[in-house]
Amino acid sequence: MWSQIRPLTQEERQLAYAAAQGAVNRAVGERPQRDLFNQYAALRFPPRVTKLITALCIVLLLAAFTPSAIRLYVIGSETFGAAVPDDRAAVAVGIATVLTAEIGQMVFSLALATLGTTSSVRRLLYISMGIATAIALVGNVQVALPGHMHSPFAWLEAIAPPLMVLSTAYVLKEQMLVAIEQRHANERAYQDAINDWQRATLNPENHPRWMQFYANALRDALRKSNSRKREALEVLTTADWRALVYRELQADQWYEQPTLSGELVEGVPEVSADGSPLALTVSPNGNGSHPASLSDGE
Repeated sequence: MWSQIRPLTQEERQLAYAAAQGAVNRAVGERPQRDLFNQYAALRFPPRVTKLITALCIVLLLAAFTPSAIRLYVIGSETFGAAVPDDRAAVAVGIATVLTAEIGQMVFSLALATLGTTSSVRRLLYISMGIATAIALVGNVQVALPGHMHSPFAWLEAIAPPLMVLSTAYVLKEQMLVAIEQRHANERAYQDAINDWQRATLNPENHPRWMQFYANALRDALRKSNSRKREALEVLTTADWRALVYRELQADQWYEQPTLSGELVEGVPEVSADGSPLALTVSPNGNGSHPASLSDGE
């Protein structure tokens, strides 16, 4: 029964091939969106806990920074003013002392999370962080302890703020490392999804179910091409459809290595009866030709 179905033309097969590619692309889906991978990696801590820790660190940082910054401003401006009697310059140096000590602790500590990839870089960052901490400690002690050398609280109140700033910076650094690791995992998952999507859409033939999509497209094309033969189409079995699809798959391969027989060559034969080539003869106009066989002469 399937022999009654008209084969597809080359153009119809090409349209079916394009339809199969479109079906694969639809099955693969649209290009992955980056926003869908923001929470791909499992969080080490609940987001609320992380945000709470960050908020408390900021509050603690401001609390420890305030008394330490005031003392550092005083000691920096007074020390510079004793050598250079310029009020504006003394104010600028006082602010610079605060930034060098307190902000330096934060910067070098947080930089370890992103730039501390080699031992030499880490060593440099630790040394710089130690210098900033030393400036903060010496400045606080020199301002806070005169007249209170025997007061334990005075010692704590002088030493604790710079150390608390350093500890808070370390906590923020760890928070940053966790965020960086999570973002890296999300980005890696997104890039893997993009690569899979590009491979599937650029080469639909490599899809695991490509032949199923192509067979469906060929079957739909056969139904459309033979729409007037409804009775024949209705009685086709699964085996018939497989045979029809196989016929279409082989349709473009019928002319792989053609062999021409001698019967296709028309005109005067150029070989004799025993298979040897006939000699050329020259006509009066100078063109060569094979002599007619004896049978023609007779």
